[in-house]
Amino acid sequence: MKNDIDLMLQFKGGDKTAFEQLFDKYHRPLINFCYRLLDNLADAEEIAQETFFQVHRAAPQYQPLAKFSTWLYTIAKNLCLNRIRDRYKERFDDMQSEESEDNVLEETVPAETPSPEAEFTEQELSAIIKQAISKLPPSIRIPFILNRYQELSYDEIANILELSVTAVTLRIHRAKQILTRKLEPYIKI
Repeated sequence: MKNDIDLMLQFKGGDKTAFEQLFDKYHRPLINFCYRLLDNLADAEEIAQETFFQVHRAAPQYQPLAKFSTWLYTIAKNLCLNRIRDRYKERFDDMQSEESEDNVLEETVPAETPSPEAEFTEQELSAIIKQAISKLPPSIRIPFILNRYQELSYDEIANILELSVTAVTLRIHRAKQILTRKLEPYIKI
């Protein structure tokens, strides 16, 4: 089996089946990665498609300076961050337009936190964990997801996010601390 860089170089040379092999290998993991960042399956699928479109378009200029997966996830991460920025901008614009119409914004009441004694099914606990992860700030959520769910090394994450390995280590550690604190009432130790 050929490695990813060889496949990308073959595609650069005109071999379309090489691109199909890369697509088959990374399409599902890329959707999962995007979904964990965006918490929206339709957006995740769209961003994964856009990522492969950009890979396809960039093929003539491709230079194997890093692992193919590092390059691929960097493209996906940037597209996801752009989508998140667009969402916040849309929400802000919506709030401004509602305020200009003298509408009163309704306050949302947070759901009550269940007691620590409450028992959860695996599915309920998974949903609680997913929600806790989605509420982490992007600066620590992204490294955590890349490490925990995409199983990338700290070095690979540092390359993707253009951070030092120390910064990645600290951000992942911080994410684990926050999640431990938030999930403590739900998990019996």
